[in-house]
Amino acid sequence: METNGSIRKKLLPIVIFPIILLSCLITVTGVTLFYGFYTQSIRNELVSTTDTLLDCLNFAISGDYRYENEMLLKGDLNITDSTMLLRIKEQSQIDTTFFWDDLRIMTTIEDEYGVSAVGTKAGNEVKNVVLKQGQRYFSKNLTINGDMYIGYYVPLKNTSGEVVGMIFAGKQKDLVYEKITEVIIWFAVFSVIMIVVSIVITLKFSSSMIADINSINRFLKAISEGNLRSTLGNRVVNRNDEIGSIGLYALKMRDNLQKLIERDALTELYNRRSGHNMLSAISQRNELYCVVMCDIDFFKKVNDTYGHDAGDYVLQQVSRLIKNNVSDYGFASRWGGEEFLLVYKLGYEDTVAKTRLLRESILAHDFTYEGTKMNITMTFGVADGTEYIRYENVIKKADEKLYVGKNNGRNQVVA
Repeated sequence: METNGSIRKKLLPIVIFPIILLSCLITVTGVTLFYGFYTQSIRNELVSTTDTLLDCLNFAISGDYRYENEMLLKGDLNITDSTMLLRIKEQSQIDTTFFWDDLRIMTTIEDEYGVSAVGTKAGNEVKNVVLKQGQRYFSKNLTINGDMYIGYYVPLKNTSGEVVGMIFAGKQKDLVYEKITEVIIWFAVFSVIMIVVSIVITLKFSSSMIADINSINRFLKAISEGNLRSTLGNRVVNRNDEIGSIGLYALKMRDNLQKLIERDALTELYNRRSGHNMLSAISQRNELYCVVMCDIDFFKKVNDTYGHDAGDYVLQQVSRLIKNNVSDYGFASRWGGEEFLLVYKLGYEDTVAKTRLLRESILAHDFTYEGTKMNITMTFGVADGTEYIRYENVIKKADEKLYVGKNNGRNQVVA
């Protein structure tokens, strides 16, 4: 049954799902780390901004802070001027605020309608830490005038150390989220590229692999349907991986099946069924051929005198001599018991000559089994395939000649 790419369909999820999970993990981890680093970077920027404002006020202007007539004074100088704060926001997108006590008296913070946050107050936690304890305060989650901020507060102190107000620097979290969104997009693009590259590599790798698996599949299908002549391409069997091993094992299985089905187990010659099929194919192709039927003389006496093991030894030795004689010119099969069918793809005279050489080689062969020498001869009948339309008639004619030889003294070739 053809798979129609089902392996590829199963292989892609196996490859893609881990990459998707890994990409998600990398994205989450990367965004989390980036958020931490970016938040720290913002904090450093806010600290720098508030410290710069404090330094400008403390070193450039002498005197203490006081708040009179809605004006913030330092010494005798009115410092209620938002110009510097607006410039900071324009350059760095950082909002800044001056507090007198907990009251915003100067700020760049506005609501969505452009209304300034001047006159609003700081939260209780900020007042407690900055105004009461005189410490700096940082938070990633501040709600000011309806917007979320990352903010930093520093106390505003007079020369006596008294905390009279605060300076605030903060950045809207929407701006932070925009930056994080950019990072997420970059990670997403990277993940998509990884997935696409993985799919391309998987498809390229799997195409060759699946093609070879399908070759093995078709090969095994042919074997299951009885086509033991089917073979595999060199590309499959030359692979140095499991697929190549499967291909080699499939070929060995075919060879073993072929041997079991086509060969006689004892002599390793073709069996009678295979002999019929092969001779039929030669006849159908109108090829030149001759048939020789032969028989071991007095084989029953060998079994009765020396035992069946000795008889098997004789059959094996005779088969080896037959195979050596016929292998380059045709084939041989064990027809039954001690009888053999030989097919030569030669003319009649050449076949007779080869058969006589075979008879002489058997006569001269040393058949010694467990120290006992046996005299073995064979009788042959030769028939010309060109004289008959049906190969069965050629076999019949060769068999008739064989029995003529057996009735006339054996150990001869009847042509």
